[in-house]
Amino acid sequence: MNSTSHYPIKGTLSLYSAIGLFALVLVMLMFAAGLNGAPQQASDAPATRVETDTLHIQEGFVTSVYVYGLVESPNASDLSFDSAGQVTAIFNEEGDWVEKGAVMATLDAERLRARQVELEASLARANADLALANMTLSRVKTLVDKKLISSQQLDEANASQASAQAQVEEINATLASLAVDSDKTRLLAPFSGTVSARYVDEGGVLAAGAPLFTLTSKQAYQIRLAVPADMLSIFALGEMVSVEFENGQLNGKVLQHLPIRNRQTRTIDVLVSVNADDGLRPGDMAKVRGEKRHAETGAWLPVGALSNGLRGLWRVFVVNPQTQTLEGRAVEVLYTNGERAFVRGAIRDQQQFVISGTHKLSPGQTVGVSSSSPITTGAGQ
Repeated sequence: MNSTSHYPIKGTLSLYSAIGLFALVLVMLMFAAGLNGAPQQASDAPATRVETDTLHIQEGFVTSVYVYGLVESPNASDLSFDSAGQVTAIFNEEGDWVEKGAVMATLDAERLRARQVELEASLARANADLALANMTLSRVKTLVDKKLISSQQLDEANASQASAQAQVEEINATLASLAVDSDKTRLLAPFSGTVSARYVDEGGVLAAGAPLFTLTSKQAYQIRLAVPADMLSIFALGEMVSVEFENGQLNGKVLQHLPIRNRQTRTIDVLVSVNADDGLRPGDMAKVRGEKRHAETGAWLPVGALSNGLRGLWRVFVVNPQTQTLEGRAVEVLYTNGERAFVRGAIRDQQQFVISGTHKLSPGQTVGVSSSSPITTGAGQ
């Protein structure tokens, strides 16, 4: 009875032992298979493909500096008459083109013509008096030579002749002045240009010096820039600059640095001359581009080549040509325009660097490289 009851227990223990042994052997086989297969799988995995370009170290770089200014005409004048009077005729309207010397308006000249008639009559009388004085002087000289009259009468005759001569010259001078006043009743264009404003209609009465037209020249315009003193060297006299405005782009030349600093803005006015253009008008806003030169040594990179580094620096990945693995190099960004960055740091000329996707890479990683288009090294925009 007792010996028979031990057989089921022994059978159960043997079954459990066999199952445990089988499971242990199975685990060991799977672990061994994993160890044998892992190196083979890693060796068969392809290297990460990256796009690279060549570093070009350069001594210094150039960045663009933009300053805004207003277009103005160097020849823009308010035209007026020298004397007061009524406007009898106006020959031009706003927007008209006029040539130099063209008559643009006239004043009433009736009073001047009446004055001229009066002076001409006075001149005729003065000439008659002069003729009589000349004849009297001639007769007196003859009588004095014959000692028929005293020399006192000769002196009086000379004085009368000189007075008559002066009277004639005075009237002639008044007539000449009147002729000038008569010419001033015609308003002439001082230069060729466009009538940009007209202030008076025909029949209006003007005071002396009151403006009648504003005439603007189109032969050349200039742009007035307010430039900080530390940027004045960028816009050196004679420097050619690019001018952008709403309807296009022109080349300009730095014409003048004005000698006075603005008290409010502490800037200096710089004048840039440009040729007149159909799309450019006085009063337009223009953007003038200058180039600022920096002496730092470094290289241009696309911003996609940069990733976050340590201690506030950036990192760029270069490819080791012997091992085809990545090496991280710390760089400092000196300038960026949003698309490219000029950097300096632990980089060398002609090294291959990764231009994009750096956030997915790590130092020591094996890569396959493909070249890209070269990086432009011109002025930063």
